[in-house]
Amino acid sequence: MHRVLVPAQSEGGKVFFVLKNNLEHLIEERKIRKFRRSSGWTGSEGWLDKDQREEDSKEYNGPERRFWRTVNWALFPLSIGEQLRGGHSVEAILGYGQRAQEIALKLKSVANTNLTVLLQGKTGTGKGVAGLILHELSNRKQGPFVKVDCGALPPTLIESELFGFQKGSFTGASRSEPGRFQLANGGTIFLDEISNLGMDMQTRLLGFLEERVVNSIGGTSPLKLDVRVISASNADLADWVRRKEFREDLFYRLSEFQIDLPPLKERPDDIFYLAAKSLWIANHELKKSVFGFSEKAIDFFSSYAWNGNIRELKNLIRKATLLADEVIEVEHLLGAPLKGGNNGIP
Repeated sequence: MHRVLVPAQSEGGKVFFVLKNNLEHLIEERKIRKFRRSSGWTGSEGWLDKDQREEDSKEYNGPERRFWRTVNWALFPLSIGEQLRGGHSVEAILGYGQRAQEIALKLKSVANTNLTVLLQGKTGTGKGVAGLILHELSNRKQGPFVKVDCGALPPTLIESELFGFQKGSFTGASRSEPGRFQLANGGTIFLDEISNLGMDMQTRLLGFLEERVVNSIGGTSPLKLDVRVISASNADLADWVRRKEFREDLFYRLSEFQIDLPPLKERPDDIFYLAAKSLWIANHELKKSVFGFSEKAIDFFSSYAWNGNIRELKNLIRKATLLADEVIEVEHLLGAPLKGGNNGIP
């Protein structure tokens, strides 16, 4: 388990896990009788032992130690762009497990290129976050970042939404409007759920990727654009190509560099880190002071299937933070307040 959550014991003997940055004031408020250091359990009075604290820090190795040396928790409620500009690392945004570090390395390697990037992963695995990181680490970060949910656009409107239209080009076109590609000029366009594009639009998109030229509906003057294309899909596009449901040539154009985002259940090393990060953000958003998780809640994180992945984790913790007073219990994660309303430490 990452050192981001420290095992502690209350005066009543109950074990729970607290955000490490809350440890000192919890000791001062006498809510903790003892806590676990790298060297083992120690009484709360041991917090004042400077030599022991320095010895503990020497024993913290690996990504956990780097995390605590570099992360500024106050950056978490900020946008991804503000976090990166404020000195937050990609690892601090994604997590410190092996899979998260592999993803971070790929994002940093391809970010400052013009390669089209395909992000693949199940719903809630962080494709949108990865797309934003690519934009913010690129030399286009001062330009626009335009996100398009291809699954939310009606088939009859998707062409005009993406490529724009001229006044009078169809019934109801009372004025000319630029498309999303024109709005993204000089920056990045993020095409989410790209598999929802029909074959006609796939052909149109392929033409843009080959020529980087847009013809709006009803337009007579092609417009050359400088836009980087990042796409995302929760479907396996290679499988769709084999089934003739997605153009093979477009697939290769979109996947000049491909990054697969694994489901949360394949990132067990990151679950506790992401849970603590989500709690920090939820406290900020809801103006609460929940400082940790019960032992049973931690066990719940380890055994839960997480079908909704990171998005489900964040939503559960936001809901639990709203219900809890001090410590999140399993009942809070499941959406039911504790009987009698006693949400504190016994």
